[in-house]
Amino acid sequence: MNRTILKIASICLLPLSLLASRQVLAVAHPYDYHADARMVHQNLGPVDKAYGYMNVITDTNGNGIINVMFSNGSQLNWARFNARVKFLDATGAVVKEEYFDHRIAAADNEGAVERKVTKPLAVSNFDSIQVDFFLTD
Repeated sequence: MNRTILKIASICLLPLSLLASRQVLAVAHPYDYHADARMVHQNLGPVDKAYGYMNVITDTNGNGIINVMFSNGSQLNWARFNARVKFLDATGAVVKEEYFDHRIAAADNEGAVERKVTKPLAVSNFDSIQVDFFLTD
């Protein structure tokens, strides 16, 4: 009887200890996340033909990269394209924040001007990702 109670108690405590250590709440690796948005300027509002795209890719060990691509097909010249990538835990608290920016010339006769910025992923224990794309002067 005592052994049965001990087994039941240990079976119940294992999930609770994993939950408390947040291992159950983190994303499963490999992980692949994509986000895109039309760029918005603080004073001008949404800018036609100006876009941001971001993806996060991890391997089975949680190692990965963050790629952010910006495209300026507008006549807005040398604007700073920005992306703020927040890695959140299950409660919505920020675990890690990465910032990307790049100045981009206006579109020319050949079309949109594009840039890519890449950083290694510095965190593996996150539950979700939030991305903000915006333009500044």
